[in-house]
This record gives sequence, C-alpha cells and structure tokens, in this order.
Amino acid sequence: MFTATNARTQSITSATTEVESTLINLNIIQAVATGTTSVSIYGNTHTIVNGNLIVGTPMTLDANYYASWQTTTANNLASGQMQSVIDILSKLGYTVSRKSTDGQHIYWQISW
Repeated sequence: MFTATNARTQSITSATTEVESTLINLNIIQAVATGTTSVSIYGNTHTIVNGNLIVGTPMTLDANYYASWQTTTANNLASGQMQSVIDILSKLGYTVSRKSTDGQHIYWQISW
C-alpha cells in the first residue's frame, strides 16, 4: 500500500515529467552549441531526436498546464509535474520561468 507521500511522488515522477525535462535539456544543448545563454521552448518548438522531429513538449501543448499554473483550474498533478521540472532544472543551476504568449499554453524560458 502507498503512503500519501509515496503516492504523490509516484504520480508526479511520470513519463510526462521525464519527457519534458529531456526535451528541454536537448534544446539547452543545442543553444549552448550556438553560444546562446538562454532558450525558450514553445508548443511549436522543433526538437530533433534520433532523426525524428518532435514539435512542442507535453506541457507546452496541453492547455491544462497553463490553467493549473494560473490556478484557473485545480490540477494538483499538473502543478506537481511542472514543479518537478522546475526543481530538476533549478538543481542544475538554470533559471526557469513559465510564461505564455496566448493565455492558453505555457512556454518555458530557461537561462544560464
């Protein structure tokens, strides 16, 4: 049986969180290679993984994350997943911001 803490950890540590962190990291690597000190990842950002084009990320494409961030909809899972991504990147020394250009979806701004 899960304790409440274990249940929350299992819910937040998900494939979505891992994919989000990985796609952000791949964009950071690409930005570093070009001499840039920041990167923004939008729902239309193109990331190449093993020759395959990936557009956006799970969180930048899903309006539920924006609604949770703006607290227009209570969604503890989405809030926890976003915080997990922020924590992962912050522990690595990055400055992480969530923003929006359309009032419906988040985008990530990462700087170093």
